[in-house]
Amino acid sequence: RKDALKNVSKNTFDYYNTLSGDSIVNKAMMGLKENIKQPKGPGRNWEVDTALAYVKDGLTNRDFENGKAMFSTVLCSACHAMGGEGGVSGPNLTQVGTRFSYKDMLTAIIEPNKSISDQFGSTVFYLKKGGSIVGKLISEDGSKYVIAQNPFAMQNTKEVLKNEVTRTRVSEISPMLPGLINSLNAEELKDLLAYLKSGGNPKDKMFSSKK
Repeated sequence: RKDALKNVSKNTFDYYNTLSGDSIVNKAMMGLKENIKQPKGPGRNWEVDTALAYVKDGLTNRDFENGKAMFSTVLCSACHAMGGEGGVSGPNLTQVGTRFSYKDMLTAIIEPNKSISDQFGSTVFYLKKGGSIVGKLISEDGSKYVIAQNPFAMQNTKEVLKNEVTRTRVSEISPMLPGLINSLNAEELKDLLAYLKSGGNPKDKMFSSKK
């Protein structure tokens, strides 16, 4: 989280810092544990073209268990499901490898604001008293909105009365933090991408030569 926050712009820092607050992350990381395997690094500020150069010829001899661990370490599993496990605030990634190229996946990870799904994006609610609230609209009725403000804790919702809101708009900022993979070295990134591409399948040929 702290590494990822280093990569956000000044005008979005407050948004992401609040969204991913320490107390909420520590309490609601969808099964992530404090003693989870940490990246060896050294990391880098990954860009799409730089990362793509490591996978353009395909992936072989990758470490499935390490890829799975990195999936949790960089917070993917906090919001995304893989093989029936993980979070629900972002798209299920089990089939991502059959639908998207490595470039597509890297772009989504490194530049999350470039394309935001209507289903998983956030809404900005402007208040009569001033200020605004940002979150995912869970439900609404004639009098109120029910909003989840933190993708790490979707069960924690807030009710906002409609008569307190002047207008709403779709947020152009993804709930997903940029820079989440910047703690990974190249080998760790390749293991993570192999894990994603395989749909969490340890028998995939990308892992077949690993012991």
